[in-house]
Amino acid sequence: MARQSKSPAVVAELGRPETADEEAARRAENSRLYRARKTVNNLIYSLLATLGVVAIVYFAVPRADIAPNWEINYQQVAADSTSAVAGPLITPALDASWRANIAELTRIDGRAAWKVNFITPSNGFITFEQIFAGDDAGLARIMENMAQTGTLELGANQWWTEFDKNYGGDSSTVSDYALATFGINDLFILRGSATKAEFATVATAVAAAIGKVTP
Repeated sequence: MARQSKSPAVVAELGRPETADEEAARRAENSRLYRARKTVNNLIYSLLATLGVVAIVYFAVPRADIAPNWEINYQQVAADSTSAVAGPLITPALDASWRANIAELTRIDGRAAWKVNFITPSNGFITFEQIFAGDDAGLARIMENMAQTGTLELGANQWWTEFDKNYGGDSSTVSDYALATFGINDLFILRGSATKAEFATVATAVAAAIGKVTP
């Protein structure tokens, strides 16, 4: 017995079966709507991906208003450590362009010491050391690999002895350079690699801090 052909479905909106042209038009419209929805979805996904990249860049790039995770509040460390030493801890006051990544009580040349490592505005570094009851013999031992190159006067009663491992003249930027002075019965040393102007800035701040605790 021959299978009877299926009658075309009645379209509710039309109340009758579609014609071939109407079916083709419907399929074309459905295809257009599908592509349109897909385009919108792709745009949304692209926008979300772009926002994700922007967020990553925002949180990954260091900004001036947010301290990097390595920065240390050396003034606070000094305040918390004062009770562990007999004398005052000198904390040079520097502006926000200077960052500290080390601030600790330690030992240098067998003596108790207070050390702060500064990252300078030019991205150099200067390590400040306060060696309690340090003396000339200790300074000579600490600087045994560096040549004494002169004396630096930064103002009234601000005398610092200069040391330079790679002495070669009056370059504005120096490496393996140091300044040393004595005050309040302690030895103070600045050493590192930075501009001479930056060394002078720290030395002046150290002298000012010493002056505040000098009777």
